[in-house]
Order: sequence, then C-alpha cells, then structure tokens
Amino acid sequence: MEACGYHSRKPASWVCEGCNKPYCTQCVPGGEANFAAGQPRCPLCSQRLEWRGDGQPGLPFWKRSKDILRYPVQLPALWLVLLFGGANAAIGGLPTLLLFLFVAMLLSVYSLLVIADVAGDKWTPPSPMDAISEGGLLVRQIGVMLVLFVGPALLAGVSMVLTLGLLALAALILPAVLMILAVSRSLRSALNPLRWLQLIVTVGGSYLLLWLAVMAVSAAPAMLESGDATAPLVFVGGVFSAYTTLVAAAMMGALLNEKARELGLAADEDRGRSLSADDYEVAESLGIAHIYAQEGRLEDALRLINRGLGTAPMHQELNWRRLRLLRLLGKEKPWKEHLMRFIRAQHSMGNQGTAVQIWLEALQQESGMRLEDDPALSVSLARSLHERGRVPEARRLLVNMHKWSPGFSGLAEAYLLLAHLYLEEGDAGTAGKLLGFVKRQSPGTLESDEGTQVLSLFHRLSSPQSVH
Repeated sequence: MEACGYHSRKPASWVCEGCNKPYCTQCVPGGEANFAAGQPRCPLCSQRLEWRGDGQPGLPFWKRSKDILRYPVQLPALWLVLLFGGANAAIGGLPTLLLFLFVAMLLSVYSLLVIADVAGDKWTPPSPMDAISEGGLLVRQIGVMLVLFVGPALLAGVSMVLTLGLLALAALILPAVLMILAVSRSLRSALNPLRWLQLIVTVGGSYLLLWLAVMAVSAAPAMLESGDATAPLVFVGGVFSAYTTLVAAAMMGALLNEKARELGLAADEDRGRSLSADDYEVAESLGIAHIYAQEGRLEDALRLINRGLGTAPMHQELNWRRLRLLRLLGKEKPWKEHLMRFIRAQHSMGNQGTAVQIWLEALQQESGMRLEDDPALSVSLARSLHERGRVPEARRLLVNMHKWSPGFSGLAEAYLLLAHLYLEEGDAGTAGKLLGFVKRQSPGTLESDEGTQVLSLFHRLSSPQSVH
C-alpha cells in the first residue's frame, strides 16, 4: 500500500482527487461522525479526499486458532453439531436416513453462512433456522459440486489422465470456490476461473496453508470410522465430523476477513475512526499543522495549533508544537513567554519529567538561558534535573541567584541545593562558601534533613575544611 506523504512509515488512507497527495489517518483524523457532507477535503488544494482504507491488515487466520476451534461449540452452532451426531447414530431405515440427509444438507448450507459471517468479522454463530430458509444456496452449492467433481468423472472414458488432473484441480480450488459462493451467493461467480485466480493470488501462500488445514480437518472424522462401531461411537464420529466441518468454514471465513480489503469485501467500511468533538478538533489541528509545517507554511501551522489550544489549552503535544513553531518563526518574546507557561503548567500537574525535557530542549536553542523571572520555578526545575542526573544544567539555574533575585525568600534553600550539586561535582571549596552563606542567612536551613545530609557529605569530602 502507498505510504503517507508526510509520515513515511504510515500507510496512505486518503488520496486527494485533485493534487493526488497521499495522507494517513494522522494527517486526516476522525471518522464518519466527524465529517460533514463532501468532506474531508485536501488541506492543500481543498479537493475531496478518496478513502483507501486504514491500511491495517486483518489478523492472520492462523492467529485466530482459538476463536476458530471454539466456534462450533458456541450456541446455536452446538445444537446443529449434536443434531448431526444424533442423526448419524440413528440411521437404521429410510425415515432415519432421510433425517440424516436433511441434517447433512442443513449443515452444508450452514457452513456457507459461517464463512460469510466470519468474513464480516461476526463470530457469533447464526441460527440453524437461517440455513433452512436458504434453499437457493443449497441448490447453487450442489451445482458447484456437480461441475467440479461429476463433470470431470464423465470424461474418464476419454482420458483418465485428464480426469485425474481435473479432479486434483477441483480439490485444490474447492476452498476458493466455497468462499466465493458464500460471500457472493452467485453460482456464476463461484464458477468463474478469474475469481478463483484473484482470490488465490491475493491470499498468496496463506491459501496453501488454509487448503492443508481444511483437508486435515475434513479427513479427521475418518479416524473414528469402524465397521462394527457402537452407537455411542457413531454419535461421537458424527459430532466430530460436524465440528470439523464448521472449523473448516470458520477458517475460510477468517482468511476472507484477513484479506477483505484486497478482495473488495470491505468497500462499505466506515472511513476512519470517529472521535468526540473536542478530540477531533485537537487531532485535526495537529494533523493539518504538521502538513503545513512540512510544506513550509509555518504561520498557517501556528494558526491551527493556536486554534487547537483554544479547545485544549493543557494538551501537551499542542503546546510542544506551538513552542517549536514560535522558535522556527523567530518570535523570541512569545517563545520565551510560552516556554515559561508550558514549564509551569507541567510542574503544577506533577509532570516534572516533561518540564525537564522542555527545558533541555530550550537550552539547545539558548545555552545561557535562566528563569530569572521565577526563582521558585528555577529551584523546582533544578531539583528535577538533579534527580535525573543532569547536574550541570541544574547548577546553571541557581548560580548567582543572590544577584538576580536578592529578595527571594527561598534563597537559602536554593543555595543549599547548589552546594549539594557542587559537592557531587567534587568542588568542595565552592560548596563550603555556599554553606557559609546559608549558615549566615538562615542557620535553621542547615538543621533540616537536607541540610544535615549536605553537611555530612561536605565533611566526608573535605574533613580539613570548615564552613565559614
């Protein structure tokens, strides 16, 4: 499937009818409940977008083995399985033979209904009564078997090699024919060689795996056959035969479900995944802003991000995008103002890790930055940096705070932390001067748990020195 033009690792779910640009569901988010008539439209040329599917492959049928194996033991399928076993054990005369034939035909039609339901990702078994009303489907199924197996047998007098070859081909394509008949309900489609070829080629190697599995489960009941079998064993054999028949049908349906889009069975699927109004507003702002930014339309991208922030002012990704766009646009003052607001908001919500990430990214833009307008935030951010091992960055936030914020009430606490940072860098001399300042300004600070810990570390690292 074609890749998105703006997210190379994502499949293109939308293609513009005008400029032919491919977009993924991140570029064009939302679903049917979010789109007005005639939407969505291309962010670049405003032409309508064509839905190509979400690009996610169906779950491989062999990975749904648990669902497949337990399908026949769910009600009401289980009733039909038991009925077939009972009819098989009761054969003893014409009436019971007719009953068995009726149940066998019912099971045969029911298996086609199972294929169609599972192909549509419906894993609740249909009612056996649904199969009773499908007489036309039974006739078409009989027609298929006559063409595939009786027809070649009539050629035995002409060429046995040809007959055996056609019978082998019929056995190979049988699962494909039954799958086509189940979903199309058309004898003409089921006997169309082009449809067989399309299905087998589309499915690829999985078809051989399916064929082997279907042949195996179809042959399994023969293991229970015995010329002198007792009635209970005959019942078990019938139950097992019905069970494997429905397992084979569920396998075929699961394979169709896996390849639904490639086979054109999902043409009427909903476009995208519907979101709440607020979530859609945010997702659309992010998606289209990303497209505009990639196209160099930074002002348009910023406008969309601002619109999204009007709906969700605390949304992290929107705030990140605004911060980066302001920087790219060279808007220094709005960038610094937004930086401060963003860091404060993350700290207030307890997202210290995000606050640190924001600050470290800002330092890559301006290495000498400090939060001189908010010394309390500087201390909090320095603690978070220290906890994450970013000692140099934490230290730079606190150096010379007595000069740029002399009236700060938490100055002693800030310098106690700064002393700790210098000690971790092995600079006991500078740490001693800072501890002396703390002792003169706020002696009680050194008596706190943190103060005691820092003093202990200081004395271990520099026992000849003292705090002045």
